[in-house]
Amino acid sequence: MRLSNFILKNMEAILQEWEDFAATLNPLASASKLRLRDHAKNMLKVIAADLETEQDAQEGIEKSKGHAPAAQGATAAESHAEDRMMSGFSIEELMAEYRAVRASVLRLWQLKVQKADELDLQDMLRFNEAIDQSLTESIAKYSAMLRDSQNIFLAILGHDVRNPLGAISMGTQLIMQDDTLPTKHRRVAGQVLKSTKRVTEIVADLLDFSASHLGGGIPITAAAMDFRIECESVVNEMKVFHPGRKFELAMHGDLHVHWDRARISQALSNLLANAVQHGSPTEPVLITISREKSDVVWIIQNAGDVIAPERLRTMFDPVKTFAIKSVSERSASQTHNLGLGLYITYEIATAHGGGIRVTSTATHGTNFTLRIPASAVCTFPADPYHIAF
Repeated sequence: MRLSNFILKNMEAILQEWEDFAATLNPLASASKLRLRDHAKNMLKVIAADLETEQDAQEGIEKSKGHAPAAQGATAAESHAEDRMMSGFSIEELMAEYRAVRASVLRLWQLKVQKADELDLQDMLRFNEAIDQSLTESIAKYSAMLRDSQNIFLAILGHDVRNPLGAISMGTQLIMQDDTLPTKHRRVAGQVLKSTKRVTEIVADLLDFSASHLGGGIPITAAAMDFRIECESVVNEMKVFHPGRKFELAMHGDLHVHWDRARISQALSNLLANAVQHGSPTEPVLITISREKSDVVWIIQNAGDVIAPERLRTMFDPVKTFAIKSVSERSASQTHNLGLGLYITYEIATAHGGGIRVTSTATHGTNFTLRIPASAVCTFPADPYHIAF
């Protein structure tokens, strides 16, 4: 009996095994029969239909990788993942269901097939490809929902924290203006104000991070501006904050652009802060801004330790960057910031239709190069972490 026919004729037995296994998972311990079987029947029907559809070897390979042709609307596997996410399933429990149905179908079919021929082996291969495709769809949907829920949480947290931070800042400034207070008390108030500003910056980064994931990128409001003036302002600000460091700024060509002034200044400030934090304290940070046809190119260079290739590949992804850090590096990073500066800089460049790349060698140090059209063109690439332009 061909596997597709076996699945359709033995649907109830397969579903019962699926149900028995699902009932052992804690989130569904007291669920109804309908809830336990949700989407399972539809998924098995899709798999059975797929087994009867002709496909070549390359199509099978692509399907096993989760690259089957896109379906119209949500698939049964995606709907199943959404339900399991809402039921409190972990991704491991979701995967366990697929392992169970794979094992159940093949075990029950084996009892019917005493001797497998070439067609049976082909059916088994096709079945595993279809299960892998469904599993990929479920995991992708589950992961997307999880990321969205995390970003919504961050957005709500950042929004709710801003008001009390504003009240603390205003109250502290009033205390500092009271000349009747002892100098020591006003000095402490000054430190509180600095700490409040730092927390405000962290909250702003969190809001940018969550907004870029939820809304397809950081929004910009472009207007005519002289980037030369902004560069001088940001560099002078960095000199005040870091009096012991040297910054060398060189600007060439027409730097009149159509960009979001606040966001562009934020991006340049982030890059300079990164160069100060990770560069050699005895060598200058070199900033070169130049016009190249319709683009403006920034190059921020700092001397220091060479960055390993695997770190360069994750430079603009804070989650991956944190994941590959050692325990000591993670502890040290907690005393500085959340590591969102480069990610936000990437998003700002992307929002202006530009791109960013980074290189690091012993000879030329670490170089961040941005290329942005003088007239911003808002684009959001499919691969948000492609470090090139």
